[in-house]
Amino acid sequence: MKNSGFTLVELLGVIAIIVIIFILVVPNVNMIVNKGKETTYDRQISVILNAAYDLSLKNSDILPKEDNIVYITLSELKEEGLVDADIKNPNTREPFNDSLVISIKRVETSYENHDKLAKKNGNYLYSIVKDSISPTSTNNKPIITLNNLTANSSGNYITSIDLNGTFEEATYKATSSSGEDLTDKVRVRITYNDTQVSSIDTKKAGIYHINYTVVDDNGVSNSITRSIIVADDEKPVLKIPGSATISINEETFDLMKDVICNDNSSYCTVETTGTIEFGKAGKYIIEYVAKDPSGNTTTAKRVITIE
Repeated sequence: MKNSGFTLVELLGVIAIIVIIFILVVPNVNMIVNKGKETTYDRQISVILNAAYDLSLKNSDILPKEDNIVYITLSELKEEGLVDADIKNPNTREPFNDSLVISIKRVETSYENHDKLAKKNGNYLYSIVKDSISPTSTNNKPIITLNNLTANSSGNYITSIDLNGTFEEATYKATSSSGEDLTDKVRVRITYNDTQVSSIDTKKAGIYHINYTVVDDNGVSNSITRSIIVADDEKPVLKIPGSATISINEETFDLMKDVICNDNSSYCTVETTGTIEFGKAGKYIIEYVAKDPSGNTTTAKRVITIE
């Protein structure tokens, strides 16, 4: 009986066709992938530039006067919640460096921008400083020091103050990598519970963050943060619903519904421990733990019955 399998010539022909298809298709696939990365990159840059514009609208005092150039950092935009904390560069698949710098320059109304790393809004041009897209060598960064404070072993500046205590400002100094005095270019921002404030109020318990940022004339930035913990010994007030009964057919239950936590710091978190085995009859004990910025806690328990 005659064998109906492929001959060597036929097999080589099939392989040749596959190779030709591979040669034709792979470059197109790579081109599509690279084009997608480029589009995503442009979109991310646009997000950053728009965020810088939004920040300048909220803080018009940072806009440059006449021919001056003002610099802001990606770190500041993140702190304001104007960009995602993990915004990534699609080319490297890594987050953009926090020290990425955006320059703001006053330009003529007739100016036309064709740079993908820049965007014009009104009379101002917002541009990504190209050298700052990649991490900048620490040897080239300006230096900021808090003269009357000592950082802890982790390099952080943390100060604890009793409620209604006295807060002492820190004196600071900034110099460029070449030794030029940049102290007058330091921008100071204070946040409380992720909201920008004008000063430290020791009558309110909680955690304040003071951020010091400086950008040198080459667009290279650096920043340090001082944390102020205004502590008290008053526990948060936790209110939870009473026990509840749910059907054995239920698959979900919102444990946080109608849970209320109040604290004199105006900020507290609530976490739960314990699990519910849906579809299995029984009584389940759930513990709620409320915690304030000073570390004071309040606990409460409730019973969830499945029947």
